[in-house]
Amino acid sequence: MSTGVATLTINDRVSRVLNHYLLPIGWLVIMTGMFWAWERSLYHKFFYLFLAAPTLVALAMQPALLRRLLVNPLFAAFLAFSVYMMISVAWAEPESDFGSLIKRPLYIAMLLFAAGIIALKTPERMAQLTRVAGMIAALAAAVSVVYFIVNAEPGNMGRLEGYGALYNPLLSGHVYGAFAAFWMGTWFLSRSPFSPLPLLCLAALGLLLIATGSRTPLVGLAAAFAWLLIVCDKKRGLLALGVIVAMLAGLVALHPEIVTQRGVSYRPEIWAESLRQISLKPWLGYGYDTPMVVMLASLPDYPLFDPHNIELGVLYAGGIVGLTLWLVLYGLAMTFCWKNRRDPAVVLAAAWLIFGFASGLTEGNAFMSRPKEHWFLIWLPMAMVYAQWLIHWQGWALKKSQ
Repeated sequence: MSTGVATLTINDRVSRVLNHYLLPIGWLVIMTGMFWAWERSLYHKFFYLFLAAPTLVALAMQPALLRRLLVNPLFAAFLAFSVYMMISVAWAEPESDFGSLIKRPLYIAMLLFAAGIIALKTPERMAQLTRVAGMIAALAAAVSVVYFIVNAEPGNMGRLEGYGALYNPLLSGHVYGAFAAFWMGTWFLSRSPFSPLPLLCLAALGLLLIATGSRTPLVGLAAAFAWLLIVCDKKRGLLALGVIVAMLAGLVALHPEIVTQRGVSYRPEIWAESLRQISLKPWLGYGYDTPMVVMLASLPDYPLFDPHNIELGVLYAGGIVGLTLWLVLYGLAMTFCWKNRRDPAVVLAAAWLIFGFASGLTEGNAFMSRPKEHWFLIWLPMAMVYAQWLIHWQGWALKKSQ
């Protein structure tokens, strides 16, 4: 009998360490690793070591948690989408073997489970560590901008591509833009419109986004701003809108080439050709991981390998069936956010989610991948919404039991 009690005590202690320390650390690592993991492969390893593995151990030691995590409608929608995409490999011409492909939804599931366990066991740490990650992102942005300016060639600034694991201006825009959406939401929810921390962080992140020259995060930020304008203080929103319009007018007046130089970057032609290919297999698509090649008449010697639109990427791979499941996932997430729009944590999660969805309308294709920049558009904000849903469920269950 005493051995059983001792075993139970050890199990509880280990579970507590996992729930209260290791998983929150893993959440912070995956949120900030892009800024300090100098290689992409190292970022992947950090995810496996600090988040995926502890999550598996936590679930093995606390099997009762698994049911609470699985019965959530948002996870059920993700599971349905993932299962369908794995089935679609049967008619695909994938670039990777099935063993590699099936790991990808498992990685995402581990992210969702980790967020869910943190939400159920230490909900306050989710908010605290996300805020810390936002401050680290702003600091990384400030350092990157200073380094970029100092090392730029005189008279030829070029575009800030990013450093270390971030090496592309578009992909850097995904990550830093996501945190800009977070701080914009934080500013809307702060007590004073002159609250220094969100303003300083937004300034650093905004300068970096301008330096990248990427317009994709600006589309996402505009959508997130619209959400915040609807659910938050209207007067503060109008004040921010006036400042934004004035800044954009000044920027266009000083540097009109930012708007005029690159036009729409062939997006309408890319989308038209993508839709033409999709129309050949509209219902079930070409299957997950089937490579896509887009050839444009205006760029005959420059093949493109994605539709520059995540939703078109889902439609190409999974057809109308796959896109429907995808939109159900987002529909459930936003329905929850709208119903709980009085909760500041839900407002922030939704702002990030909307930023990612809107950004994905003009860039990207990697809707289900290993940990990378696209996770900051899709799966990290989805995990935050999932976590808030579980927190609300737990609160409702406690009230019902009282």
